[in-house]
Amino acid sequence: MKSTHAQEGQDMTKSFPLDQLTFREAMSRIATAVHVVTTDGPGGRTGATVSAVCSVSDDPASILVCVNKTSRTHGAIVQNRVFCVNTLDESHQDISDAFAGRGDLAMDKRFDSAHWTSLATGCPGLDEARLSIDCEVQSITEVGTHSVIIGTVADIRMNEPGNSLMYVRRGYHSLAK
Repeated sequence: MKSTHAQEGQDMTKSFPLDQLTFREAMSRIATAVHVVTTDGPGGRTGATVSAVCSVSDDPASILVCVNKTSRTHGAIVQNRVFCVNTLDESHQDISDAFAGRGDLAMDKRFDSAHWTSLATGCPGLDEARLSIDCEVQSITEVGTHSVIIGTVADIRMNEPGNSLMYVRRGYHSLAK
């Protein structure tokens, strides 16, 4: 059965040219949790706000994160061979903005905005994160502007459930527990 709109001749979908701006707009419509990926070691202590994170396998426990190849954090992860994904809660918009480069803070000032604990790999874990997943790099695959970095989990820290910080349509939202 056709929808009422289709019966009235109103097409609810539009076709757009496949270009970079259209793709970015389409991706902005996918709600995602907000994370800060951190690393520490010979390549330096850095971090960046990311949204592309997901589980890969539970045996061995592994996750992936996508990081822009031009970022300082990317270079440090490649050199350090470790990273930690810190999932933010609704009170962490300022941390997300700082690690996204808003406010033009030096990297040490970004870390000064919160309390961090060195986890198993030496990566900074955000004490108040909903979840911190500390990983050793297993593989790196370059895809366009980003690298897909798969890590084997070395440590997991979880806090009591709270409201997760989400990002969709270029704005922050909260997802209740």
